[in-house]
Amino acid sequence: MQILNCTLTTILLCCLLVFQAWYPNYALCAPSERLLMIHALQQTSGPERTAQAASYDSMLEYLTDHGYRVVDRQSAEQASIQIAATHEIDPVLNKAAAVGLTFFSEYSIYFHTRTIVKDPEKGVGALVRVSAKLVDNTSAQVVSAKGAEYSSTGHTREDAIEKAARGAGKKTLELLMPLFDQHLTQASQGGRTVTVVIEGGSTRKMQRFEASLEQNPAVAAIREVEAGGGKHTFEIISRIRRDQLDRELLKAAAEQGMHLLKVRSEGNRSTWKTR
Repeated sequence: MQILNCTLTTILLCCLLVFQAWYPNYALCAPSERLLMIHALQQTSGPERTAQAASYDSMLEYLTDHGYRVVDRQSAEQASIQIAATHEIDPVLNKAAAVGLTFFSEYSIYFHTRTIVKDPEKGVGALVRVSAKLVDNTSAQVVSAKGAEYSSTGHTREDAIEKAARGAGKKTLELLMPLFDQHLTQASQGGRTVTVVIEGGSTRKMQRFEASLEQNPAVAAIREVEAGGGKHTFEIISRIRRDQLDRELLKAAAEQGMHLLKVRSEGNRSTWKTR
């Protein structure tokens, strides 16, 4: 029986090694963070418009093929209007936070294109360069910035531009996204910094609230960065997911006789009111 178990174990290990050889990226969990892609405002017609659209499509394909969560901007815009109306939220209070609030994304990829068209005697040629920045919507921090270019020929000018733009978009993300994955890994290991704003509550209760979270094993560190005007702002380095941290916040507040109600959330920043 023992020999049979060892044989089965060996077979399973061999199957696992073969599976990993065929699918080397399968074990890599795609990040749960949501991404929004925004192209820089450029010409609305001509070569750049074709390049922007083709680059966007190729970058979208790359992200979805690799398991990233990409926010659909049109749907998010409609939902944000409803949330702003029902929750009395002003989306323009903070430009960086407004991006996450409006489009429900923790990170955004801002990109622009530069297109050069050549018309040789045989065929049509184009070169497109895509430059992109990946930005943390909560802190407005630039996580990574990369660029790449790609040239191609086609039967028509538009065909050449589209091929070159798709190639440049894909090459840009091949450089950009590994740095993003590295950023997320480092954040998960050391703890992610989140900002919590609490409106209302006495100073004494806030001090006890902060002391309670300091003793929480899920919190690596906490400090109050702003107080006054009826609100308290804390920076928390959290070792757990945001939804789990929310429960810890509610628990710590309840211990001080406070009831928290979340009124705004975007990226790694949330705003609460006390009742």
